[in-house]
Amino acid sequence: MKKKSMSVREMRRLLGLGKTEAYWLVKKNYFDTVIIAGKMRVMIESFENWYANQLHYKKIIGEAPGKNWTSITMSIQETARLLGIAEGTLYDLMKKKPFKTVKVGMYTRIYIDSFEDWYNSQSHYKKVIKNEEVAACLKIASLN
Repeated sequence: MKKKSMSVREMRRLLGLGKTEAYWLVKKNYFDTVIIAGKMRVMIESFENWYANQLHYKKIIGEAPGKNWTSITMSIQETARLLGIAEGTLYDLMKKKPFKTVKVGMYTRIYIDSFEDWYNSQSHYKKVIKNEEVAACLKIASLN
């Protein structure tokens, strides 16, 4: 039989948190809790749903947080690295609102589909990965 709930202590150990911070998450109603025999328990399904939709807290062992966001968005750092520009330059570009962003907790993320639409509509910025692939092809061609 699969467990449906875990103690706050188990949740705390899973995330590597102190006692106060664990109960603060409970107090903020991030996940469903029940009282069983006078002890507070966190519902596992609710906890996993919360974990998949946030990026701040990380499990000590297990999958990375925010799987619902990382599949459809990119971080500022990832986007800047992709374009081969400084993060500050990307923030300046974002002031013009060329693509959709979302705030996930305290992190700003860029929607991948919106970024790709913007990227295909402009000619100033080039993806570093694409440029490196072309350079590798040119180098191989020049050797022959």
